[in-house]
Amino acid sequence: MKLIHNILSKVALAGLVLTATSSCNDFLNEIPKGQKTPTSWEDYNAFLRNNNTSNYETEQLLFLLGDYFRSPTVLNNNELTRANYLYLEDVNRTLINSTDNMAYYSAYEMMFYYNLIIEDGMNTTDATEQQRQMLVAQGKVLRAMTYHYIVNYHADQYWTDTRDKLSVPLLTSASVEAPSPQGTLQQVYDLMLSDLTSAIPYLPEYGETILHPTKAAGYGMLARVLLSMGRYDEALTAAENALAINDALYDWVKFYNDNKTRIENTAEWNSATTVNPEMNNPENYIYHQASSSYWQGQSGGALTIPVERAERFEPGDIRLLAHWRYYITGAGVEYYRGIYGNVPNFGGIRSAEMYYIKAECQARAGQWQDALETVNKVRRTRFLPEYYTDLTASDQTEAINKIIDDKANEFVQTQVIFCDYRRLNKEGLYPRTLTKTIDGVTYTLRPNSHLWIMPYPIQVLDNPGNNPIVQTVDM
Repeated sequence: MKLIHNILSKVALAGLVLTATSSCNDFLNEIPKGQKTPTSWEDYNAFLRNNNTSNYETEQLLFLLGDYFRSPTVLNNNELTRANYLYLEDVNRTLINSTDNMAYYSAYEMMFYYNLIIEDGMNTTDATEQQRQMLVAQGKVLRAMTYHYIVNYHADQYWTDTRDKLSVPLLTSASVEAPSPQGTLQQVYDLMLSDLTSAIPYLPEYGETILHPTKAAGYGMLARVLLSMGRYDEALTAAENALAINDALYDWVKFYNDNKTRIENTAEWNSATTVNPEMNNPENYIYHQASSSYWQGQSGGALTIPVERAERFEPGDIRLLAHWRYYITGAGVEYYRGIYGNVPNFGGIRSAEMYYIKAECQARAGQWQDALETVNKVRRTRFLPEYYTDLTASDQTEAINKIIDDKANEFVQTQVIFCDYRRLNKEGLYPRTLTKTIDGVTYTLRPNSHLWIMPYPIQVLDNPGNNPIVQTVDM
């Protein structure tokens, strides 16, 4: 279990405090000790209620996508951010990476907790057999979510010609001495599929909290994984199964009208809302925030976005209007600034994602008119009525491209669209070329660029734990 170094993890839970410490050369030298060792069902269930065990660090992905604005000063002071933000393919990101290590470390810290639940959940005290099975099933969903997050960060895109490539360490035990061989993409995806299919029958329809995986979350994550693998028929079935449980859509038109005065007040920034449209969103299958580094100091969950990115939203799109507003600094730096205090569901699963997965799969099956109607059902809750128009297309290709573009606006600043772009680029039918212009210079991210894979940091390569790690990208 010696995968992560330089981490001090303190998890404070109701009735349970576990403290995990590590030296600068390894992660956990022993199973966490604290006030008591977890034994009861409630002890383990407390891990699921702790939001600190479900943080996703995807900041560098957002810079690459152009979803997160960085000022010239920041770009000049952080080499890694500059390389990803400006698509600098000639820069060796491994050598300059001294900051982007928590994506890896946090993933395997989370994995420890989920492995502990999966391994010991059936032995917990003070529980029924059904509770134990549910606990283990929820741990499996969370482990699959975490593997999907990290394999789509530090490894190549899964496809027929890449599935035998090395990807991320396969850790399936909380034991200190457990091996952690670097698995192939096929092995990692097989584990995710196995976890999800075995978990779904035992998941509850309603979660104890928004952090507890539900049956809809299980089907939703299965749809996401199958989509990543290009298994579109199966992804469609999984998405429809999720929507059969929860197809609710949040009414952003009502939210806008209820908060219109504050949203349109150009003198007011980042003020708290009386209604939290993210954590209390009926679309949520499961809620995961991003790391606090995303929104700490933002006074809210809406990160800044570049002007060019804001221009990709259609007029009247509340997904832009209710989150950001144009801003210019005294020095003349322009960007869009967040306007309400909130922590979005950056890393969770929502019903809206299932609509978009369903739509893409319908279009690929030749039902592209039905696919557009599936997306339009979502869009009608996202636009001011006076601006709204249905998406239309003249053929399958146009339909799929419009579905993906609208999905990018629905899931701006999340890893969801990053995974989609990687898949589309690898498939080659609907590739994505990204461009941005800064100070008159246009930068281009090619579909086949190596920048779509984030390299392992030097710290990880130098401290691989129980098994060596091979770098997955050249630069």
